[in-house]
Amino acid sequence: MKYLFLFFIFLTLNAQANENWPPEFRKFCKVYMIYVNQFPMSFAAGCCDFNHPSNDIQKIEYLGDKFEKEECV
Repeated sequence: MKYLFLFFIFLTLNAQANENWPPEFRKFCKVYMIYVNQFPMSFAAGCCDFNHPSNDIQKIEYLGDKFEKEECV
């Protein structure tokens, strides 16, 4: 479970959300968003859906760093 959680964090932080997404990532986002919608306070949508309410905490600036749309391009 620990490794699965780390995998999700790694993938959401390093995902590139643009039209050139590989089919595997699109499939991942489709499945992952089911869990994000069920548990919005536990998971963040990340680049799968930048404007999702679960990303609001990440968009708050902390120590000069915040989650921005440019990171998903």
